[in-house]
Amino acid sequence: MTKKNFDTVKYFSLIKEKLAEKLSTLTLEEQKECLKKIREGEIKLA
Repeated sequence: MTKKNFDTVKYFSLIKEKLAEKLSTLTLEEQKECLKKIREGEIKLA
């Protein structure tokens, strides 16, 4: 088995957890705005 420098599953699980934590306290409209900013690159999760 080769040693991995980067584990994709762990990385995206971490991003998913951060995103869920960030969105859990927001209203639907705030969530939409937050996701829009993430897609546009204004907010970084990593």
